[in-house]
Formats: sequence, structure tokens, C-alpha cells
Amino acid sequence: MKKTFLFFITSIAAISAFAINPKREFRGAWLHTVHQSQYARNNTEQNKQYLISQLDSLKSAGINAIIFQVRPSADAFYKSNHEPWSRFLSGKAGVEPTVKWDPLQFMIDECHSRGMELHAWLNPYRVTTSVNEKLPANHIYHKHPERFVTYDKKLYFDQVMP
Repeated sequence: MKKTFLFFITSIAAISAFAINPKREFRGAWLHTVHQSQYARNNTEQNKQYLISQLDSLKSAGINAIIFQVRPSADAFYKSNHEPWSRFLSGKAGVEPTVKWDPLQFMIDECHSRGMELHAWLNPYRVTTSVNEKLPANHIYHKHPERFVTYDKKLYFDQVMP
């Protein structure tokens, strides 16, 4: 009798816990930041409105997780002491947006206000996308060029660095 009662109580507790925090699917969408300098052409308010409209549309489509590209080419869509500001955001590598804002923090806040998860996506190897690309003075390449390799006239982090 005691074992049956204990099993019954444990089962009710498990069912209650599931009802409070049911498992759900991961229905994610990727928002990239490398798109013909779209972000650099727009001002901060336009970029915020664009991202808000994307989130609202995705939320209404049933998306519950956003994968936001925050480090497209060894640069950052957030304030960083290690990586320069992204040229895809400001139009020039290493240059902070004219109106100070942190796109990553903005996306965290906007996603969470909609009950969505935010996952930061980064490109771990790509540094440049063309042979003509100039890296800003504060880029790690200038301090440690031995950490990089050139392939197909593009610069990458060396994956097999000793």
C-alpha cells in the first residue's frame, strides 16, 4: 500500500511539473547581419524597427527562438573589448555606430519580451571576405598575425595553430 501511494504521489508531482513547464519544440529562425550593408545603410532607429518587424512576424509564425548573427567576420554587433565593431553595422570596420546602441542587447530584450529565446551565432574562422578588405588598427591580426592563414585571398583564423 505504501509503495502504491508513493508511486501515486510521485506520478502526480511529475505530471504537475510537466504541466507547469511543458517541453516544447525548438522552432528557430536565423537572422543574419551580412546582407549588402543593409544595417550600415540604415540609421539606428530604422535598424531597430526592421528587427522588431522581423521578430513580430516570426513570433506570429510560431518561431520561439532567434539565432542572431553577432560576429560575422571577426567583428562584433555588440560592444566588445576584444573585437572591433562590425563594418556591416557602421559601414566601416572598427567604427562604432553614430547613435550608440548594442544590437545584441537590443535583440535579447526584444526576444525575451516576446517570450522567445535568443541565441548568439558567430562565425569562428572567417576574418575577411575579400582581398581588398582593410582591418581596423585594433584588430587582433595586427598583434598576432601568426594566428591567421590566407586561403583563396581571404583571411581566416588558423584552426591548427600550435
